[in-house]
Amino acid sequence: MSNNMNRTPEPHKRSPSKHVIVPLRQETTAPLTPPTTITKTQERNVKQEWIEPKKLLPELKKTSSAKRKPPLRYRPPKNSVFDARGYLDGVHAKTTDTKNAGFLKYALQNSRRIIIISGAGISVAAGIPDFRSGNGLFSTLRQDGVSSGKELFDINHVYSNDEMSLKFNRMIVDLFERSRDNQPTQFHRMMNWFAEEGRLRRLYTQNIDCLENKLTHLKTTIPLKSPFPTTIQLHGSINHMSCMKCSKIYQLDPVVFKCHEEQKNTQIVPLCAQCEEFDAVRAVAGMRSQGIGKLKPRIVLYNEIHPEGESIADIISKDLKGRPDCLIIVGTSLKIPGVRTMSKKFARQIHNSKGIVLWFNRELPSHSIRDFVEFIDLIVVGDCQDIPLILESEKIFEGI
Repeated sequence: MSNNMNRTPEPHKRSPSKHVIVPLRQETTAPLTPPTTITKTQERNVKQEWIEPKKLLPELKKTSSAKRKPPLRYRPPKNSVFDARGYLDGVHAKTTDTKNAGFLKYALQNSRRIIIISGAGISVAAGIPDFRSGNGLFSTLRQDGVSSGKELFDINHVYSNDEMSLKFNRMIVDLFERSRDNQPTQFHRMMNWFAEEGRLRRLYTQNIDCLENKLTHLKTTIPLKSPFPTTIQLHGSINHMSCMKCSKIYQLDPVVFKCHEEQKNTQIVPLCAQCEEFDAVRAVAGMRSQGIGKLKPRIVLYNEIHPEGESIADIISKDLKGRPDCLIIVGTSLKIPGVRTMSKKFARQIHNSKGIVLWFNRELPSHSIRDFVEFIDLIVVGDCQDIPLILESEKIFEGI
């Protein structure tokens, strides 16, 4: 027999365990939770009240319905005419007039994104003349050597000779003093009410009188900067002057503008203080002079490039995309081509989105203007200061 047969079988060898038991280290700190052997006491006889969840959905619906624009029940035929003063005096009691008055109130009370394009007509009640009426500046400024007051707003004429510049300076100082001393009209305050309620998307004003700046919610910024203000001055500001060379902006000081020949200590076209300072520094450094700029009122004259034209174009483009629902063209005859084109773009955009287009003026718009703008729902003839009175009569707006 082989040796293997005679060998005593060895006991079965167990393979070493893969799991090694390591004794726990004695903890020296107290456990974070009580041992499981300790029973937690519970308070008994505690009454549990069932809290019913608040009914938020009806409240939200109520809130949203309060802000929701009510449906428009009546829209007048295109270019319908409404006599504001006749309505206030009770002269017109026809059904059509009542419906048109209701349409006007609806637009002014319920529109959420209003665009206003205003002209000089809104400031006449404040003692500031307009331009093209019988008592406007173009007529009253007609003097010897001036065929029309329009020449005093043309950059090619106002600085053509000293006599014309003196007349221009007198007109500017007079407008500055009128604007400084007079207060905003009721129509200005109505626009401020729109802005206060967050419903005025933009006021594009052709006026240079700056009466809007006397109202809290219509103040603008000079120069324009982002975020852009509610009020955009299309033709500049009578309260400011700027250098024609370095573009430095100053508060307008009427004292520095020579208005009469007998004034000896003033200049017809004042020099820019910043340019004078820079020129003096260059002289000390032995550098040659680069010239000193002259100051002019910071208003945009005919045949002059608008210093902020690009910014205004960007604002208009942004507002056109902002889904405006109401356009108000007020106190202007839309003789300025750029303003006329802007009005047409807003009118078309608002009409396409089923918004409302209103025209406020003492006179009817010409047929050419009506055809150009295309979409005017209601032409309100009369003094624009009557519009707030209509809202006051219905307790919609409280004027001051």
